[in-house]
This record gives sequence, C-alpha cells and structure tokens, in this order.
Amino acid sequence: MALTTDIVNALSLLFHGEWREFIFRIRVHLQKIDLRNSYLAELQLPEERCHYYANSGGLHLAKVLDSLKITPQDAIVDFGSGKGGALITMSHYPFARIMGVEISPELVAIARRNLAKLGIANAEMRVSDATNFLDLDGYNYFYFFSPFPGHVMESVIRNISNSLVKAPRKVTIIYFNPEYHEAIVTNSPFVKVAELHHHALDYYIYTNRDGQKVSR
Repeated sequence: MALTTDIVNALSLLFHGEWREFIFRIRVHLQKIDLRNSYLAELQLPEERCHYYANSGGLHLAKVLDSLKITPQDAIVDFGSGKGGALITMSHYPFARIMGVEISPELVAIARRNLAKLGIANAEMRVSDATNFLDLDGYNYFYFFSPFPGHVMESVIRNISNSLVKAPRKVTIIYFNPEYHEAIVTNSPFVKVAELHHHALDYYIYTNRDGQKVSR
C-alpha cells in the first residue's frame, strides 16, 4: 500500500508538470530516505523546548525559495531541521552555506545519513538547542517551520537581532505555519513584508527595517 501511494503521488506531480519534485520523490523512495514524522515522546524531548518533527521540504518550500531569488552570496539556517527535509530542498538553490540546527542527536544522525545518501555536500547539521546557536553572523536567511514554543522563538529572534548589531546586513526570515508571529515583530528590527499561501499552507516573510524599504 505504501508503494502504491508513493507511485500515485509521484505520478500526480508528473501529470502537473512538476518534474523536479517527481524525480526527488522517486529518489526518496528508492534510496530509503527517512523523512517520516518523529514525536517528542519517542525522542524523549521536552515540549517546553521543541515541537515534533515533520518534513517541511518539497514543492511548496521550493515555490517560496523561487520567489526570493537566492544567490551564491546567501547563506541559510534552518532552526529545528529534524531529519533534513527542508535542507534537501534548500540544497537545490545556490546558497553558499546551509546549516541545520537540531536539538535531537538522533534526528541529526538520520539527517546526516539522508544527506549522504543523496550526495548533498553543501548542507551540514549541528546538534544544539536553538537558543544556544550563536554562530549567526555569516547567515542572512533564517527558516522556521514552527519548530518550538513562543518563548524559544523570542530568544532566537533576540540572538539574530544581536547578530545584526555586530554584523549589519539585510536578513530574511521565512516562517512556515507562523503561529508565533508576534515573537518575531515585537521589540525586534523585523517586519513582515509578504505572505505566501500554497494549498492552505502559510508562509510569512520578514526582513529587518534597515535591510530594505518596507511597509507593514
């Protein structure tokens, strides 16, 4: 049944002309890439620090990245990167660096295996609580798929804001399923500049006020 479902989904993508995603889905199936959901109980992780993992890579994230005109001067951090699904999608773009930050050593190990199986060399993983990852100055894109509670988001945004003081630059934040929008825009340099919707999926895009001329 799983094989039938995979084939049906892949053929649907092919029918709609989505060749890139079709080929990726076939590779995931054939190479046994593990992107299945993982829950806090099985990972023995505290719910006050993180949410469960679900893959947010694929066609919908690709459409968002297509709209942002990524260049080889750009670098991105995925907070709560789990098994690396979003990193795999990001690897199709000319980012100079792609960093996944994940609190679970078990998920990081799976992500590294996934990246190795797919031959992806321009993405790496780091085991860390998101609030303790301070190596931010070299990145100008930050991605969140609702990875943790609001108080953790506030701390991470504060860290990014402090990084901007040390290394002024334009920064773009991509927030998928933006349940803690206020944690990004309250007492921070960031404003929302776009909302992107794909098949009932919501992405908010933010940038810092000094990064470009924007309006709320």
